Amino acid sequence: MTLNLDIEDFLANSWQKKPCLIKQGFAAFSDLISPEILAGLAMEEDADSRIVQTNANTESGWLVVHGPFEEYESFGESDWTLLVQSVNEWVPEVGELLHPFRFLPDWRLDDIMVSFSCENGGVGPHVDQYDVFIIQGAGKRRWRVGNRQPLQELQPTEGLCLVNNDFNVVIDEELESGDVLYIPAGCPHDGIALEPSLNYSVGFRAPSQAELLWQLGDSAMANDVLTKRYTDPDSQAPLSGYEITEQQLDAVKSLLIEAISSDESSDLIARLLSQSKRPLVEPELPVTAEQIPAMLEQGAAFIERAPGARLLCLNNDTFYLNGEKLEVPEAAQQAATQLAKMHGSSPATELKATFSTPESQAFLAEVINLGGYYFFIDEAPE
Repeated sequence: MTLNLDIEDFLANSWQKKPCLIKQGFAAFSDLISPEILAGLAMEEDADSRIVQTNANTESGWLVVHGPFEEYESFGESDWTLLVQSVNEWVPEVGELLHPFRFLPDWRLDDIMVSFSCENGGVGPHVDQYDVFIIQGAGKRRWRVGNRQPLQELQPTEGLCLVNNDFNVVIDEELESGDVLYIPAGCPHDGIALEPSLNYSVGFRAPSQAELLWQLGDSAMANDVLTKRYTDPDSQAPLSGYEITEQQLDAVKSLLIEAISSDESSDLIARLLSQSKRPLVEPELPVTAEQIPAMLEQGAAFIERAPGARLLCLNNDTFYLNGEKLEVPEAAQQAATQLAKMHGSSPATELKATFSTPESQAFLAEVINLGGYYFFIDEAPE
């Protein structure tokens, strides 16, 4: 699956700067999931799903209902949208849509939300705090998109935050199958289905300072690091019990800056960025390094990255997977790098040379045992 995009031009002129429409970004695009399978997925207890209904019988005309769902007939045949988060972690074919966007950092990739809209379905004009690529599947949808601008927000119903509908528009287009719409964080947009439609939204994480600080502090406590405490040995009398002095405030800020700038903080941040949204599934029986050579000899065997797993590298030599720091000896560094670069599945026999040393085999066994990668046999008939 190839994205028809001039990446250098896009990064220089559009990424986080302005919205853009990529007509036929995916030529001859074929849907990766059917509306029926998506509807079935939204019936699962563990799936994060919701329906947004407009022209509903409510005071505001809007209604948000969270799954799991038991039926859809009560919503009628128009004016509603079903949205399911992280479909890439449920349906491998949908996960393949991440690969064309890996010109951006893996740790920024969040998930793929898939939505099915009946005619006139939509979620209203709104702003997202993350960057998103929206790929049009079956059907047609009209999109109106604006640059960042002052906006008034309203909440017509619980779980739905909208903006004033008269925002200044720079894109007003009907999207057809294979068209790709890029919308930077903070840009207002509104999509309305002109007919039953499928959309795939590839979202990118953009954590706030508060979120990062909270997660960093929580991780530091769990790992018993960044334990240096505030001290003020140079305090001078008299002191007022109710007053915070500029000297004290500067000392507290310096303590925090020192923590953020430390090597321990770098390690904690890398752990956080490597974490998966959902728990990774570990194998029922642990794999040993000694088993790896025989596994790689099997002709119908494949190794694939688990949905949602992130194998990241810090400073070219330190690897992280799902919050864990991996001890990778120099003899396994090249193999670890190749595995981190690997997209989709690879035939096991093609990886024999990469994982030919005891150190690289031990590394492969470790990431399989952590649930980041898995080994499977393709038993499909020829």
